[in-house]
Amino acid sequence: MKKLLTLLVLGTLLTLTACEEKGEVGEYDNWEDRNIAFIDSIAKVAEQNADSRWMILKAYNLGDSASLYKGNRNLFVYAHKQKDGTGTVSPLFNDSVRVHYSGRLMPTELHPQGLNFDKSYSGQTLDEETDVPYLNRTGSYVVGFTTALMHMKEGDNWTIYIPAYLGYGAASTSSIPEQSALIFDVQLARIYHYGYDTDTSWH
Repeated sequence: MKKLLTLLVLGTLLTLTACEEKGEVGEYDNWEDRNIAFIDSIAKVAEQNADSRWMILKAYNLGDSASLYKGNRNLFVYAHKQKDGTGTVSPLFNDSVRVHYSGRLMPTELHPQGLNFDKSYSGQTLDEETDVPYLNRTGSYVVGFTTALMHMKEGDNWTIYIPAYLGYGAASTSSIPEQSALIFDVQLARIYHYGYDTDTSWH
């Protein structure tokens, strides 16, 4: 599965490069189009679901009529389940969660794994013995991240692919250009149910 995904991504990057009339593609040249093409390539892998580990999740704020949004890949989050947890329930919008996460942009020639723009731990890699999962409300994240969280259970470890429309869209930060697809490796460590779990300390 990883090999197939890598080939699809590389094919997309090579095609975009070939379309350039002058020299190599710059890090953020044609960024919006390249990010749309990247999400399309991920969507195709998710739709094939060759390893039965993919989920296609409609954005939580779009209502119940899935038929209205069929075919618009920018309205869905694509999640690949790396590890199944032992939890039995998913967090609701107003619940709080503790998560380990690492976020990156789509792969480029300069950053083949995608430029890392944020993570919940201080070292290069996650140390579950010493790193404390980040605490926040489920609904406090971008729409795509919240959508994925609302389908995860404690202990789940997913890689999620978020179209720009469900991320920061036309907004930008110092490390995230506008119209960027987002990739997150997310581990849901704990759920604190709104109105019931008042102690959110990590112990």
